[in-house]
Amino acid sequence: MPLSKHQLKFSFKHIFALLGLVGLIVVLLLSRHEFTSFWHLLGGLRWYVLAGVVVIQLASYWINGLYYRSILRVFSCDLSTKRLFEGALATNFVNYVLPSVGLAGAGYLSQVLAPEVPRGESFLTQIMRYAFSALAVLVMLPVGFLFIVLSGESGHVIVKITLASIVGIIIFAGCILLLVQSEATLRRFCAWLVKTLKKIRPQFDSEQKFNHFIDEFYVGYRAMVRQKRKLSVPFFWSIIYILIEILTFYMAFLAFGKVEAIGIVIMAYLFANIASIFGGVFFSTGIFELGMAGTLVALGTPFVLAVSVTTVYRVLNLLIGLPPGYYFYRKYL
Repeated sequence: MPLSKHQLKFSFKHIFALLGLVGLIVVLLLSRHEFTSFWHLLGGLRWYVLAGVVVIQLASYWINGLYYRSILRVFSCDLSTKRLFEGALATNFVNYVLPSVGLAGAGYLSQVLAPEVPRGESFLTQIMRYAFSALAVLVMLPVGFLFIVLSGESGHVIVKITLASIVGIIIFAGCILLLVQSEATLRRFCAWLVKTLKKIRPQFDSEQKFNHFIDEFYVGYRAMVRQKRKLSVPFFWSIIYILIEILTFYMAFLAFGKVEAIGIVIMAYLFANIASIFGGVFFSTGIFELGMAGTLVALGTPFVLAVSVTTVYRVLNLLIGLPPGYYFYRKYL
């Protein structure tokens, strides 16, 4: 659902986001004696490399547009990649403003794709975006771990974290899949949700629209089940998106004149995403950054370099995505 002005100005979730940021600040304060080295690294930053990061990051949003177009074709809908590119930026903005494991962005995407695409199918399109991203992370984890082993940097901790992450993603994905496949269970849950909303807000009168939304959702779901082979295309774009993001993260090291082991870069990016998946209910800032910097340090990257690279990468990531995301968010309200 579109955000109201009140929601943009304040949300209780912003408090949790602030706590995540405070956590990162605490880590920095505990190592304040390293700030001299941090500024020394910034002084030697290769800005022309960062210019390349900007271009590649924008390309990653275009890849998201290609993902949306490929999965919408499963529903016999064909929208322009340009509009879907704008929708990807707007959805990213909404997810950042309202951390809710991506549900806010999924709801907003239905606004971007309306009226050509039913809202239930739009919501399913974004949910599948998250599912394919999680599957792509699951595929890339063994790849990153293999590079770590080949480089001789592996240890018991990284083995345990990798296995725990794989198990966690599989359980999380399995629970969602079981819920979606059990239509009766999902409808009972939605009926309970409607009754709860009525108790909280007696004037709530959208039960019919809510049920219609669920009907549209399952129309799209059945269409996907009938055309499973076509789902390989959106999954392919999800893999490409992950690879592009890893490339931009690696370029952040190059911007500091450092050549880091590719396995370390892959694992740091993947663990940061896993942390944000499970922490995304409450936090939009801090969890991803702590996960990324923490993994780098655990795998032997000097603390100052880990924080410097993480900071520059994330600042660029947000500066590239949020301003145009806000513009397109306003455009499609």
